[in-house]
Amino acid sequence: MKNNLAKFCFDKDKCIACGKCIKVCPGQLLKFNENKDVIIKDIDCFGWDGCWKCQHCMAVCPKSAISVLGKSPEECVTPPESENLPQILDALIKNRRSHRQYLNKDVDKRVLDDILKTVQNAPNGGNKGLVEYTVIDDKEQVKYFHDIVYSKMEKLANKGIYANGYDKKSYEQLKEWEKIVRPDMLFCSAPNLCIPHAPVGEGCYIQDVNIACVYFDLLCSSRGLGSIMMTYPLDVLDLMPKEKSMLGIPDNHYIAMIIGFGYPKIKYKRGVDKFNENKIKKLKFKI
Repeated sequence: MKNNLAKFCFDKDKCIACGKCIKVCPGQLLKFNENKDVIIKDIDCFGWDGCWKCQHCMAVCPKSAISVLGKSPEECVTPPESENLPQILDALIKNRRSHRQYLNKDVDKRVLDDILKTVQNAPNGGNKGLVEYTVIDDKEQVKYFHDIVYSKMEKLANKGIYANGYDKKSYEQLKEWEKIVRPDMLFCSAPNLCIPHAPVGEGCYIQDVNIACVYFDLLCSSRGLGSIMMTYPLDVLDLMPKEKSMLGIPDNHYIAMIIGFGYPKIKYKRGVDKFNENKIKKLKFKI
């Protein structure tokens, strides 16, 4: 092949010519040649008109005969075989809570690095992988940023200027909650912050960012961390462009929420069931 931009490699000795890699390639780049070897079309780009970087071809091969993008089957993760997986995932989702009180300590860097590595496998439109993650993993840095924003927020409130959707009454209610339920109305005392974001107008940027937030949140829960998905701080930061720019996020990037996370001060003992049959609408068409 003339242009193997995707670094596609095929091992003829392992291949059984099942054709699964050809069937799952979203860009329809693969085919058999006259010798039943799997070959890839010449491409000069990644994306819609080239390789999608999805690695479907390598993931589906039953004989580990394909490598792509400089990665090999040996680097892949095998599917878990536990019969208890449905129960484990159900329990994870049902036990996930919004935490508003945390221990004053940073999340272990190895744990956070593992989360950030895994979350980039979250589904995204066209597999473009445009979501970026701005992370503050130092509680002192979070406190520094918090104090600047909080002080400005109070000065604006004294002038009758509140975040979008809030007024004097609701602002004072948040302040009241700080005495018991929410010690910090801005970041809920979270020692670390994560902000997924993506360029506006590219790919499915709104859906991609929201999905990334949910995946990050669940990954935190799976590791015993508390987390909370917050929109109020974003509304506050919209009132103060200078302070918002401290995050270093491009102005043309979409942000859905700020995720606070850390080791929870209060641990929950059980998950609850919020199922409501009336919220399920099963469609049936007349055929």
